[in-house]
Amino acid sequence: MIRSGGQTVSLGFYPEKRDSQHTLPEEHASISVQKIDVPDKKNLLQFARFQPSWRAVESLFPFIEWIKTYNVRECLPADLISGLTVGVMAVPQSVSFAAMAGVPAAFGLYTAFVPVLAYVLMGSSRHLALGPVALVSLLLNDGLTKAIPGSDINENPNLPEDPELQARFNRAAVQVSILVAILYLVLGTLRLGFLCNMLSKPIISAFLTSGAIIISTSQVKYILGYNIPHVDRIQDLLYNLVANAHLFKWREFVMGVAWIVLLLLIKNAPRWNKKLKTVGALGPITVAIVSITLTWAGHLRSRSGIKAVGHIDPGLPPFTVGWWLPLGDNWPRLLITAGLIGAVSLLEAISIAKALAEVNGDHVNADQELLGLGVSNLAGAAFCAYPSTGSFARSAVQSTSGAKTGLAGLVNAALIGVVLLCLTPVFRHMPLNALAAIVITGVIGLLDFPRVLFLLKVSKMDCVVWLATFFGCLCISIDVGLAMGLSLGLVFLFVRTAFPKFASLQQLPGSVAYRDAELYNLQGEGTGSNVVVMRIQGPLCFANAARTKERILGLKDGGEEGLIRHLVLDGAAMDFMDATGLEVLQAVLLKPPAGLRVVLADPSHDLLDLLKRGGVLQHLGPDQLFVRVHDAVRHCEDAEAGLAGAVNGFSHQQNGSSGAHIEEAKELLLPRSSIDCV
Repeated sequence: MIRSGGQTVSLGFYPEKRDSQHTLPEEHASISVQKIDVPDKKNLLQFARFQPSWRAVESLFPFIEWIKTYNVRECLPADLISGLTVGVMAVPQSVSFAAMAGVPAAFGLYTAFVPVLAYVLMGSSRHLALGPVALVSLLLNDGLTKAIPGSDINENPNLPEDPELQARFNRAAVQVSILVAILYLVLGTLRLGFLCNMLSKPIISAFLTSGAIIISTSQVKYILGYNIPHVDRIQDLLYNLVANAHLFKWREFVMGVAWIVLLLLIKNAPRWNKKLKTVGALGPITVAIVSITLTWAGHLRSRSGIKAVGHIDPGLPPFTVGWWLPLGDNWPRLLITAGLIGAVSLLEAISIAKALAEVNGDHVNADQELLGLGVSNLAGAAFCAYPSTGSFARSAVQSTSGAKTGLAGLVNAALIGVVLLCLTPVFRHMPLNALAAIVITGVIGLLDFPRVLFLLKVSKMDCVVWLATFFGCLCISIDVGLAMGLSLGLVFLFVRTAFPKFASLQQLPGSVAYRDAELYNLQGEGTGSNVVVMRIQGPLCFANAARTKERILGLKDGGEEGLIRHLVLDGAAMDFMDATGLEVLQAVLLKPPAGLRVVLADPSHDLLDLLKRGGVLQHLGPDQLFVRVHDAVRHCEDAEAGLAGAVNGFSHQQNGSSGAHIEEAKELLLPRSSIDCV
């Protein structure tokens, strides 16, 4: 029963014949819709004024929720252990990633320090470990090298050959960080977290795989012991490695290979012995300690020419708000770099946070994550940090080591702060081949070649997108590769939309349900030879409107015993319709081909609302709109058999009286908030 504006409209089904084998169950004989009292606008405003503002504060700062209920005995030991473990892992990685980004080592430590403090306040994930990561470092170096020509001359950012160029590079890195922060804050404020789904899994997988190869190959120069110019394409990089092979230094090579072997052994130790599950995360700090000790004690820098990190500025990060403006003549390239880094780092952070939340039974709000990442990068840009995001490896360690709350992030940041204040002179002895080994072993897990075989079995279009993105990033440039993958994905999406599947429905034996005849192997159950039930399995829009109309017109001559005279359109799957699709549906319903009668069954609320707003609903006859496919089929069969008094699809005959007219049924189109189906 529908109550609308004081009127009551019965919404029922086509009555079953007494001798029918498929009798409609009594409990489904009617749909009851009850009115819900919704406060008017004035009452809603009064109601809103009394809502406590503290809830808004708690939603904006998630740390308030866990700090109010913090259990010191249960949570503090776990948070301390987790924070220290991740911090120990983050120190050498931060120095390594800074070198990859082309900025001084201290910038990497700043990026692992300040943004983490800000994220603890506003981030919604207790397991996401923020800081510098390999892919962002790669994108930053690639973008800024193009924006600042000649900057690749500085092989070691800590001891630059051209300090002025290095200073411009450092300033640009901070400017990219503030641009990324602004992007996140705008998206988070507008609640646009759903944009995280714009890049499909094949594109992300291909990008990560190609990025891992580019990163590893770019670090080989430190293992081989000689420098090569910065290039975008993998083929040029390999050529330069081979062309400069005469500069090979065997001592650097031996040390680098030794560090890689040691890192892999420690990383895989938990696989051999479950008791060593916490040891796997200690590989980077172990290599850092051993390599620093050997280089310092053996005087390898002076005696053997082993290249080390060099000077690292001690102390807490400087205040760099004055670096934000002006952007300079290279601002277009900075915007492009910030856009790429923003998209990639956001996808990385959200995917990590959601994956770990699912494992640990938590909830992650994408919009809140945007705000958290935005504030984190804003704080980082104010204190000499380059763009930060969640780290795959460190986040996994933070989860498996038992972090209970965001306090683990504070402990992690505190350890980085101690290193900045007291231990930077120690890390200047760390050899570059050890940094390269840490980076190479860290990105191995990003390789995702098995996905190609999976996509080849599941979707050849997605496989083509993966291959195009992979080879585009690898052989042309990262931004071009991502653009190729995104463009192909949109093209294939349009193709899928332009060629929808049309399912011919038949009645399931013993029921009033209609299903795909081909899928369920149904042979003419429940419909006459002149009645066809068709479902458009997808949206009806400009891309497929003409094809859909042609398909419907082509049904006219498809009957087995003459012409098809009745077509029932199942509207349940029409989840979207644009103006072009509406015009086609209007033409089919109101001006069908001669001799063909078209009716609509099971329309959704959105479809009915669109028909009303488009002026189509009021022109439909009393026998063209039905609640169920079964009602429409029975009506068409009765009309075909010449039965008089066909019943209105939006009425229910009871005790011999006819139901509501179609004009009354149009009152069903109420706002969703004012009705409730029970």
